[in-house]
Amino acid sequence: MGCLKIVYRYFVLFLTVVSFSSCSSDDNSDNENEFVGESGINSSESKELWLSLKSTNNDSYEYTIETVSWTGFATSTTIKVEDGEVVSRDFMSTQTQEENPAETEIVEEYLENGSDLGTHESGADILTIDELYSLCFAEYLTVDTDSNLIYFDTTSEGVVNTCGYVNKDCADDCFVGFKLTDFTWL
Repeated sequence: MGCLKIVYRYFVLFLTVVSFSSCSSDDNSDNENEFVGESGINSSESKELWLSLKSTNNDSYEYTIETVSWTGFATSTTIKVEDGEVVSRDFMSTQTQEENPAETEIVEEYLENGSDLGTHESGADILTIDELYSLCFAEYLTVDTDSNLIYFDTTSEGVVNTCGYVNKDCADDCFVGFKLTDFTWL
């Protein structure tokens, strides 16, 4: 009976240690939606860096989002932000020519600013980087990782430039999210 008490005590001790270690600060349960890009900067660090950088740079910048389809259709939208407010959206869409795939033709293009900002349906949404971070954290980094591949990356400064996901069962043009191809402080 004495051996059983010793084994029981060690078992209880083992369960206690396992229980406490699973609740330790090293556990990533609070950061289960933390993603690290090729830059080595994780999503929370990126947001913190962004808040500091935008303050330093008067919250004035320009970024471009591009999309490309396997069909040859492509879009480019450049958003300009001054003092935290979107002031212009420049858009162009192109399509490769069937007879000469090396050549593209412009399908649509426009420049919006002032009172006509947001008057066209095509193009990336009129969002600040703050709003892109909100979308990233609320809608893209929270999807089911069993069904989706999640993508997150930043510039070398730490500004988010890719956030989204692809359903593992999808074959073509499946990325949901955004990819910035250019980011510049003004």
